[in-house]
Amino acid sequence: GYRVEAPFVLEPIELRVVPAPFDGFLKTVSVEPNKEVTGGESVMATLETADLRMRLATAQAERATYLKQAAAARRDYKTVEAQIAEAQAAQVAANMNLLEYQISRAEIIAPISGVVVKGDLERQLGAPVKTGDVLFEVAPLEALRAELSVPEEDVADLEVGQEGELATASFPDRHFGFVVERINPVAEVADQKNVFKVRVRLKELDRRMRPGLEGIAKVGIDRRPYIWIWTRPIIRWVRMKLWI
Repeated sequence: GYRVEAPFVLEPIELRVVPAPFDGFLKTVSVEPNKEVTGGESVMATLETADLRMRLATAQAERATYLKQAAAARRDYKTVEAQIAEAQAAQVAANMNLLEYQISRAEIIAPISGVVVKGDLERQLGAPVKTGDVLFEVAPLEALRAELSVPEEDVADLEVGQEGELATASFPDRHFGFVVERINPVAEVADQKNVFKVRVRLKELDRRMRPGLEGIAKVGIDRRPYIWIWTRPIIRWVRMKLWI
């Protein structure tokens, strides 16, 4: 039968962003792109906490001083002075809570299980980071799809719902079925040719699959004579030349 062939790339359906939890400096990095992580367990990186711990120790001593002052004022029936010291102790305690929270978040844990698709930070050890800076992106391995780059001369033969098979360059012996989900109506330029991006849903997955893997996809169209399939490119070329 007649089939449309096109290169494809695997892409994640879902991405989880892992941001910096607070302003600080990158201390260690434990993962790199393409490494698998376990949600809630894998430590992806750590931020420096030496300065935070020093500030926490200072705050603890300061709070203890205010509490002693408040206790002494209470013994001397100096209510106003006691209240002022207690308020100062409470303010320092609030700052301590923030510092303790930041220290507890210094270990950046993978939010979900999957594979790291962005976050090559080995060369940035010691570099400053700001709250909210994206450090990593993680994609769950059970949520992948493929994006085909279909030549413009073939896209008219495609329809949503058609089925096909694809094979990656990494393990071409395995073929995976798919269903066409969406055909982008606007062409894009790739390798100096117009192509249409076609998104397909995979019927099955393999643990070896990773975002970014490439290969060839074939979409089944219908049964046509072999002579039509073989001569179609030549006929198309001749028609274009005659028209020009």
